[in-house]
Amino acid sequence: MAKVALATVGCRLNQCETEKLAAELVGLGLERVAYNEEADLYILNSCTVTGRADADCRKLINRAYRRNKDAVIVVAGCYVVSEREKIAAMTGVDLAVGNDEKSRVPDIIGKKFPDLFNQKPDLDYHTVETSGVVPGRKDDIRLFGDYSRAMVKIADGCDQRCSYCIVPGVRGRFYSVDATAVIDEVKRLIDNGYHEVVLTAVHIGKYKYNGLNLAGLADRILKETSLSRLRLSSLEPNELDDRLLELIARDPRVCRYLHLPLQSGSNRILKMMRRPYTGEEYLAVVERVKSYNENVTIGCDLIVGFPGESDGDFRQSLDVLNCGYIDYGHIFSYSDRPGTPASKLPDKINSKIIKERNRQAREISHRRRTDHMRRQIGKTLGVISERKPRKDGGYWGISDNYIKVKLLSGSAGDRAVINFMPKRLTGDTPQTIHLEGDIIA
Repeated sequence: MAKVALATVGCRLNQCETEKLAAELVGLGLERVAYNEEADLYILNSCTVTGRADADCRKLINRAYRRNKDAVIVVAGCYVVSEREKIAAMTGVDLAVGNDEKSRVPDIIGKKFPDLFNQKPDLDYHTVETSGVVPGRKDDIRLFGDYSRAMVKIADGCDQRCSYCIVPGVRGRFYSVDATAVIDEVKRLIDNGYHEVVLTAVHIGKYKYNGLNLAGLADRILKETSLSRLRLSSLEPNELDDRLLELIARDPRVCRYLHLPLQSGSNRILKMMRRPYTGEEYLAVVERVKSYNENVTIGCDLIVGFPGESDGDFRQSLDVLNCGYIDYGHIFSYSDRPGTPASKLPDKINSKIIKERNRQAREISHRRRTDHMRRQIGKTLGVISERKPRKDGGYWGISDNYIKVKLLSGSAGDRAVINFMPKRLTGDTPQTIHLEGDIIA
C-alpha cells in the first residue's frame, strides 16, 4: 500500500481543503502518514499570504525531497498560482497545481502516476473504515487529522482587494456555497462523531446565498441540526451585524469567540490599506460585542511596518490593541506581496524597526491574553477534550471561548489548569468543567 503525507501552510480554508483531499486519497487505498515520515507521495497545500509563508512552503518541499528522493511531490494552492514556474522548477517537484485544479488533484496524480492508487481516482463512492467516517461521495468525506474541530467551507475567493493582500489574485472572485449543501455536510460531520464545526472562508462575512446571509446560515444550522458547538472563523468588523451578535449572546451552542482583524489603529494607514472602517469604528464594534456578552473572546490581526507607518501611526495601533476589549492579537510584520498596490508604495520601513514594533505589539498581546485567561479562573466553561490522553494520563481541552486548558482528572474531570498549548487536539464529547488554578506560561 502506497503511503501519502500531506502538509498545510496557511489558513483554516487550506486546512479544510487538505483534509478533504486526505480523505479522498485514503479512500483510494493510500495510507496516510505524518509529513516527517517516509512516504511515496507528498502533497503540500501552499500559502503565499506573506514572504514567511512562501519560505515555509519551500522548506516543506525540500524536507519531503530529503526524506525520499524517489517520492512523488505535489505542490498545490496559492503559492503555485503566484509563482508557478518557480515552484515547478524546484528540485523534486513533480506537479504544481493551482487553486482552480485543487479539487481534481487525485485525478491529476492518477493520470500521471497510476501505480500509486489501488483504485481509480474517479470513483464517486469510498468507504473510509479506519477513520470512523461513514461511507459517502468523495466530496462528503472529512477526516480532519488531529483536529478536534471539523471545518466546513461556506465560501471561497475575495473581492475586497486590500492594498497589501495577494489573496484575491490567487483565490479568485468571491462565491458562496449552497446553504443546503453546507447544512447537509454539518449533519454528516455530526454522524461522524464531530461535536464542533468551524464555518470557514476567505471572506466569511460576505456569505450570501438566495438571500441568506451568515447570520441566517448560522441560525439554520442551529435549527436544523443537533450540532453541539458552532464556531465562526475570522470575520471583518464592519460585517458583524446585530443578528449574529444576538445568536452568540443567546444560544450557548454558538462559540463566544470572534476574530476581528484590525490591521492598524491609524486611520491614515487603514485608508492606505483600503480597509473599509476607521479605528474609531473598530473600537465601537468591539465595545458593542462586549456589551452583548462580556465573556466573548475577541482576537485581532495587526500588521506592523506597513509602508509609511510613522511612530504615531504605530502608537495608535498599540492603543487600540490595548483598549481593554481585545483579548489577544496575532501580530504580523508587513511583507511585500508581488503585484499588490502596497508593494509599490514608497517609504518602506526598515526591517529592524519592523522587528522592534512587532516585539512591542506582541508584548501587549501577551499581557492582554494572560489577563483574559486569569479572568476565566473560577468560571465554568464547556470544553471539548481530546480522545487520547497525554503521556501523564491527563487530557487537553478547548473551551467555547477559545481557552486552552489542561484537565487535571482525566477526560471527564471537574478541574483544569489554563494553558496556551497545544495547538492541535482530537475530538471527544463536550464537557462542562470548573476552571481553577494558576496560569501555566
